Amino acid sequence: MKLAVIADIHGNLPALEAVVADFRPEAPDYVVLAGDLINATPFSVEVLAYVMDADWLVIRGNHEFYYLDYGTNRMHPQVSDPDRWRALHALQRDIPEAMGRYLATLPDDLTLQWLGCEPLRVVHGMPGDARAGLFPRMPDADAAALLRGVAQHTVITAHTHMPLERRLARRRDAPSPRSPNPPFKADELRADYWHVINPGSVGLSVNGCADAHYALLHSVAGAPEGEGWRAEFRRVPYDRARTLHAFHDRGYLEAGGPINEMFYWEILSAEPEISHFFAWARAQGFDPQRELDAAFDRYKRVTQRGRLMERLDPTARYRAGGETGTALARDVATTGT
Repeated sequence: MKLAVIADIHGNLPALEAVVADFRPEAPDYVVLAGDLINATPFSVEVLAYVMDADWLVIRGNHEFYYLDYGTNRMHPQVSDPDRWRALHALQRDIPEAMGRYLATLPDDLTLQWLGCEPLRVVHGMPGDARAGLFPRMPDADAAALLRGVAQHTVITAHTHMPLERRLARRRDAPSPRSPNPPFKADELRADYWHVINPGSVGLSVNGCADAHYALLHSVAGAPEGEGWRAEFRRVPYDRARTLHAFHDRGYLEAGGPINEMFYWEILSAEPEISHFFAWARAQGFDPQRELDAAFDRYKRVTQRGRLMERLDPTARYRAGGETGTALARDVATTGT
């Protein structure tokens, strides 16, 4: 059995097309898509059309929930803020109703159990929480706590946009496929670890490499429990300029404000630009949920991160704006920031 495992497309059609072109000659038996089809880059509708036309195994990610919960009592109160969440507000207008109905029927996770293969659990973040990410540097104990309740030894996860393969000690109170209810017997835990695989992000990598990432999983016959799948990580260059041009040509930067501008940066730098900004803003005493525009304007002026993006941009269309040179020096000298 061979699987192509992809995740976190985030509306980046050129990246998705490059990945499909790369894995198609491998003739995978199935394609598994671990969530976050939409949002962040300008081709969400086109990506949805592509996926809906494909015979893939698909689950929802947190960005699908942002869309589906909008305007309901499930929506977080902050999401109603038209400034902080203007990108999501624009997405509501872009996605046709039929595509919204497709997203509504997707599962939140999958358990895949083919004859002769070790079972696979597929989640976007962690079971029950699409926003809980297992990051590469997370301590083993914290990571294992997130997996509590998972009976399958091999787990596909996503959300962090970082390729990862880890083996984590199973908690002794974790359920066993042989005995789903306590009490447990020691010999029922056939492997004492989880094998966790994250394919990385197709459309919005933040691991320092701007290529599109995915993984091929190969079943390993006769392998010890927990080692029934071998991961082959791949990265594929794609036409980033096409995606970046679409931000400008479709008015995506204006529609989404600072958040979409930082998504643009992430395509350029392959770094977690939004996380960097929010950490900086809080350290400077800003509430980025309430003062997003002011905080981002100051961030660009003080850190000059936007000027770096201008130099990285292959389209030469991005302009950071804000003060530079002596104005920046005066600002720093005055405020100490």
